[in-house]
Amino acid sequence: MNWTQSQRETIETRNKNILVSAAAGSGKTAVLIERIKRLVIEEKTDIDRFLITTFTNAASAEMKARLEKAIREELEKKEADRGFLKRQLSLIPKANISTFHTFALEIMRRYFYITDLEPGFKIGDETEISIMKNESADQLFEERFTNDYDRFKEFLKKYSSDRNENKIKKNIISLYNEMRSIPDYMRWVKEKTELLKSPSPAEALGLLEFISDEISERLQDAFRLYEKAAEVLDETGIEGLCGKAFEDAGRIFDVIEKAEAKTLVAERLDVFSAFLSDIKFNQMRVSKEQKEIYEDVKEIVASLRKNGKKILDDLKKRYFQRSLREYDTELKNGYEDTCYMMGLISEFENIFKQKKADRNMVDFDDVMHYAIDILKDDMVSAEYKERFKYIFIDEFQDSNMLQESIVERIAGNNNLFMVGDVKQSIYKFRLAEPEIFKRKYYEYSQPSQVESIKIDLNNNFRSKRRITETVNRVFESVMEDYDDNARLSCSIDPIYPGSDTECHIVSSASEVNRYGDLKPEEQLILRLIKENLGREIYDVKKGEIRNIEYKDIVVLSRSKAAISSLERFLNNEGIPAYGENTGGYFETVEIQVFVNLLRVIDNTRQDIPLISVMRCPVFDFDVKELAYIRIEFKDGSFYDAVKAFAENGNDRKLRTKIKSMLKQIEFWKELKNTITLEELVRILMYETGYFDYCSGLPVGKQRISNLRLLAEKAGQFEQNSHSGLFGFISYIEAMKKNNLSVGEAKTLGENDNVVRVMTVHKSKGLEFPIVILTGAGRQIRYRGTGNSTVMHKDFALGMPHVNLQEKWHRKTLLQRVIDAKKAKEEFEEEIRILYVAMTRAMDKLILAGTVKEPEKLEEIIGRGKSFLEMVYEPMREAGDVIKIHEDGSEELYESEHTWSKVRMADVFNRSRAERDEELISRIDSRLSFVYPFMDTAGVKSKYSVTEINRQEIEQQKKQYGAEELRRPVFSEKEKGTDSVQMGTLMHLVMEKLDFKRAAEEGLPYIAEAVEKLYRNEIISEEEKKRIRKENIAAFFEAEIGRRAAMSQSLHKEREFIMRKEINGIEAIVQGIIDCYFEEEDGMVLIDYKNSYIADKHHEEEMIKRYKAQIRIYSEALEAASEKKVKERYLYLFSSKRFISVEI
Repeated sequence: MNWTQSQRETIETRNKNILVSAAAGSGKTAVLIERIKRLVIEEKTDIDRFLITTFTNAASAEMKARLEKAIREELEKKEADRGFLKRQLSLIPKANISTFHTFALEIMRRYFYITDLEPGFKIGDETEISIMKNESADQLFEERFTNDYDRFKEFLKKYSSDRNENKIKKNIISLYNEMRSIPDYMRWVKEKTELLKSPSPAEALGLLEFISDEISERLQDAFRLYEKAAEVLDETGIEGLCGKAFEDAGRIFDVIEKAEAKTLVAERLDVFSAFLSDIKFNQMRVSKEQKEIYEDVKEIVASLRKNGKKILDDLKKRYFQRSLREYDTELKNGYEDTCYMMGLISEFENIFKQKKADRNMVDFDDVMHYAIDILKDDMVSAEYKERFKYIFIDEFQDSNMLQESIVERIAGNNNLFMVGDVKQSIYKFRLAEPEIFKRKYYEYSQPSQVESIKIDLNNNFRSKRRITETVNRVFESVMEDYDDNARLSCSIDPIYPGSDTECHIVSSASEVNRYGDLKPEEQLILRLIKENLGREIYDVKKGEIRNIEYKDIVVLSRSKAAISSLERFLNNEGIPAYGENTGGYFETVEIQVFVNLLRVIDNTRQDIPLISVMRCPVFDFDVKELAYIRIEFKDGSFYDAVKAFAENGNDRKLRTKIKSMLKQIEFWKELKNTITLEELVRILMYETGYFDYCSGLPVGKQRISNLRLLAEKAGQFEQNSHSGLFGFISYIEAMKKNNLSVGEAKTLGENDNVVRVMTVHKSKGLEFPIVILTGAGRQIRYRGTGNSTVMHKDFALGMPHVNLQEKWHRKTLLQRVIDAKKAKEEFEEEIRILYVAMTRAMDKLILAGTVKEPEKLEEIIGRGKSFLEMVYEPMREAGDVIKIHEDGSEELYESEHTWSKVRMADVFNRSRAERDEELISRIDSRLSFVYPFMDTAGVKSKYSVTEINRQEIEQQKKQYGAEELRRPVFSEKEKGTDSVQMGTLMHLVMEKLDFKRAAEEGLPYIAEAVEKLYRNEIISEEEKKRIRKENIAAFFEAEIGRRAAMSQSLHKEREFIMRKEINGIEAIVQGIIDCYFEEEDGMVLIDYKNSYIADKHHEEEMIKRYKAQIRIYSEALEAASEKKVKERYLYLFSSKRFISVEI
């Protein structure tokens, strides 16, 4: 490979600590792997002598895979030391290539006896830990009210709402969480609090230095605005007015220079205070002769000067309302209350620790703190220093103080290699500290450094020239320290410059808010996708010209809130789109209804869950039936009415239906006491037909994945608790109550041809030919902290100054500084988020945003307060494409969907008819708890194929006798719930497999594909172990499987919607066909089953059992394609055999 000079230096430098600043697309992972490989081979260093840390588990798995590939390539060389390299391959699976957290956990498990931990401790999941924290806060308050009533009540009066104590509970938990990012945090907070007793707490805490620096920066922003106003006037030729404007700008500049000349911070603040307390600027008045000329620029000049004056007024209001002596007095007076708050936090921690100890559990942060404490033991520290010859830290820009503490205790002599890009540090919410990278970069840049070196990688191999040029122009103007070392240098052949960068501005009264409402931009995004789809691009990786597909396009959003609605909009408009939701799991309809079923089984006397369950397809009561029950029995709860109707209702048919339901619920109540929680959940899903029903709904694949995830969560809950069904329901309620984010299940692999819709954070590390960044008009505003107690690692705990007698509170200087510091950090992170978004693009970059007044963008000076404001001026000056749209509605597209007898539906493409039905259902549900997507008529209008198949079996039982169609032996090979779960896993693998490769390469490829599903977090480790790869391989060894693999027209997991007459009434039938392929003389249909059969008799029973299902699949295929289905097969995974089905 042809390495650049900087890459080669990174790979070959030895005997130094190395910090690599690797810009986006600079090939850092390839360089990292090459360096490790050479150290292994050239120095004959075993891979288990390396510690390699990554930011995510997926990155660790990828690192191992790439390292293994590199070693295998070396094995192919003639001169290779085969014995040594083979040993390295055997060491890679257990090598120390992991996240920092995993490494810290290894330290804990190895040396648990040094701590107070019991062996066999477990890691609590995020949800459980969050619930325990809330319970600990509740217990803290109960104990304080009992043991410290008067003082605690006074404290609450000062710092909490009269009506709600939850605010201060949340404040305590939030402070505790933030403090835990600091090593030895309790000592830190105590030492910082003691500084409040200093003669000048403001000076002792470093507040004055920060204030001085911030005022200086903000005055420079104000100077640029006044200077720009003067330049605008200069172009008009109005000399007198222009002179006044330059004079005003000069006043600000003089203050900055005067302050910088002062040595002491107090003297600098005196200069600023004198200026801001008596601001005087010239009046912008013109003569009658000049008035006409001035009118042309009056508005923009006034706006620029107004924005500059606002900066000065804000500084005065924030820092100079009172004297320094008064500010210091307020801080000193807050000492006792700060100590009391510390006591609450300490007591909260003790309660929380005890709850974890009772369960032999630790949380995520505990792992890091325990590891640090263990490494304080000199013998342990020395052991790790000896063990690791080289330490590699990937994504170093996202390190924090805890990780630094661990590294300090295990690093040896010049054996550190750190790589990252501070411009891509976007995880402040995870307490990442980019300042660590900046500080080390500065230290390693000093000429006096002989043991350490910094290297810059800025050659970009991802983005074409037009993109890198735009990125450089934008960030030169908005990002600090974006110098020649940071600039991207395009390394793609200049004959392929890529497409023009575009900026689309939607002018709309409904400006995009903080939470990401993208409604004004939806039509624009749709049009941009359609315009780019099918366009030719040069694919650098493939070295060929090809057409843009759906999967080449990503729509990025700063906000998580916009993902679901945007994904839904695109799918409704015929664009297959997928957005990985990180929340809203328990609000999905399929989960709400199923959880209601669990509630009813736990306690039937709950009216709303009971009505929901009665309306769902499990029992299928319609609105008229529910109304009839209530009309006949008006007294008591609805459950009482149901029970009464079962005994004395006038409608015999309805009475029988209710009795059947109650009997079934009672059976489940007894069943829950004899099986595990996970088994109960899976049995309820599959045996009721609910799983099949949800699979037939629009976006069925996502729904059934969500149901699988619920079963997994039930199993996880059961491992950590023994409180059964009631406990699990309470667990779910607690998650909803505490707004804990649970994302929906993953259903896609990397090769699915859909438009991705994701947050910028999710896109980090990825690349796409076409990037559309939406919501770029959203204003960046720091929310502030109100009167809550706040903290910052650079300062201390900051509490408000409260006067109970006069009933007022105000922010102390410490709070004001912390607010300003956090606002500055948040704004800098937003700039880095913009950098990450723009550098995902390979061929074309598009930015889209909504603003109320696009013309105001001309007035923005400096960094702006939205992504649009940041990019507008640099892009305009460079002549990039900028378009303004009114309300995003230049072109409105109507999707054309028609109902035919049958329509083969892509899982992501919903028809308008389905949307209308969803709307009707949503209105209906408000009135009668109707399950969405059910027809509101009294007769059932939708059936899954499984339901129809079950009906036919029941009819056959009546016709031929139940004995003849008894439950066959093939279903007893393993427990029912395990069998269904296994079948689901096998279906998933078959869907993701490349049939052609599976037929040609066999078991090795299948094993590789299963491993990939695990790495992509689509299946769990336990599920990976359970998948029977040999049974899948047998499919491709059979003649039918080979034919399927060789077919030019192979289809898998295809949904269909079909009209069919059932019991004399036309209904909609929905289902999913596992597999079919086309040959010259017709189609071949295959349905997978996880059943085992022993002999010919059982084979006939199997055919009889599934014949109706196969017949419906055949009818659907033939109606959709007008081709004949010539052969039909069941493939039995457990038996490794095909069964031909004749109909």
